[in-house]
Amino acid sequence: MELSPLLDTATLEPESIDPSWPVCPGYLDTVLSVFKRHHQPFVLVSTLSMRWQGARNLPQREVDVLVRSSHLEVIVDDLIASGEWKVSENWSDSEYTMINHTAVRDVWLKSCWSDCLFEYLRFWPEELYKLSVTCNKVEVPDVFSRGEVLLEEEYYRDPCERFGAQRLRSFFKPDRPLLPRLQMRAKIMEREIPIFIPTIEEHLNALLDQAREEQETELWNGNAPQSQVRNLIRYLYLDWTPTRNWLLSSKIRERNLELMTEKLDNYRRKPVLSVDKAAMCTLSQMPWDLPIRPEFQKFAGVMSLSGS
Repeated sequence: MELSPLLDTATLEPESIDPSWPVCPGYLDTVLSVFKRHHQPFVLVSTLSMRWQGARNLPQREVDVLVRSSHLEVIVDDLIASGEWKVSENWSDSEYTMINHTAVRDVWLKSCWSDCLFEYLRFWPEELYKLSVTCNKVEVPDVFSRGEVLLEEEYYRDPCERFGAQRLRSFFKPDRPLLPRLQMRAKIMEREIPIFIPTIEEHLNALLDQAREEQETELWNGNAPQSQVRNLIRYLYLDWTPTRNWLLSSKIRERNLELMTEKLDNYRRKPVLSVDKAAMCTLSQMPWDLPIRPEFQKFAGVMSLSGS
C-alpha cells in the first residue's frame, strides 16, 4: 500500500513553491532512473526518512536507501558506470558514519559531484534493515525537507493542540517553504519517479527488530536504532498515556511489545518551563498538563476518557 497524504505540490499555495524547482539540476536523477530501470522503489530510511515522520533528526552526509539484496550488485554497477558515483573505499572516511559490524554488508557510494548536499549513498539490504521494499509506504516530494514534518497525522494525538510534531499545514505559508531551493531531483513538479519512506508503523517496528538483534548478538549495524526509537518517542510524544496505549494496542507487533514497553517506561521527558507573570514564578509542567485554550475545551472530556 502506498499513501500520499496531502503531499502533492498541487496542494501547496503558489507562493510557497520555489520557481526554481522544475529546472534545478537534481544530482539524484541518475540514481532514481537506475532504480526505475530495475523496477525497484526508491525508499528512504533512517535519519532523512524520520524528518518526514516528525522527528527532529539532524541530517548527516549520507542518503540511506533500502534495497533488495538480489538487486544490490546490479544497481551499484550501473551507478558506478554512470561516472557520478564511486565505491567508498573506507566508509569511515566520513566523520559522521557509524560502521556496520554484522555479517550482512551494506554498500557506501561516494558522489563524484563537488558541491552536493549529501556526499554519500548508503544502501541497506532488506535483511540488514529488517524491512522490505514492499512495506507500506508514504510518498514524499524529495529527499530533504527544510524542517521536520509529520505526514501521518494520526500520530498527532493531542486534540487540544498543546503539543505535537509539525504537520504539513504548518508549511502552507509563503514564508515557510517545505523544500530547500536546491532539490535532489530536477523534475519535482512531474514526480515521474517517486520517492518513498516507510510508514511510521513499519519503520518503528523495523528499528525495534534491529535493536533486539543488537542486544542479542552485540553486533551493531551502524544505524543506532536505540537512538532512532528514542527520537520517535520524543518528537511524536509516544510517552503520553493515551498515545502510548493506542500505539501498543494497534501499531507495535507482538514480537516487539516487550521491548517497546521497556523503551516507553525508561524514557524521561523534560518538563516544559513557563513563566506565571501573575504569581511571579516559573512553572514546570509536562506538555499534556499545559492549560487548554478556550476553543479546545470541548475536547477535554475526550482526553479524560482516553486516560490523560
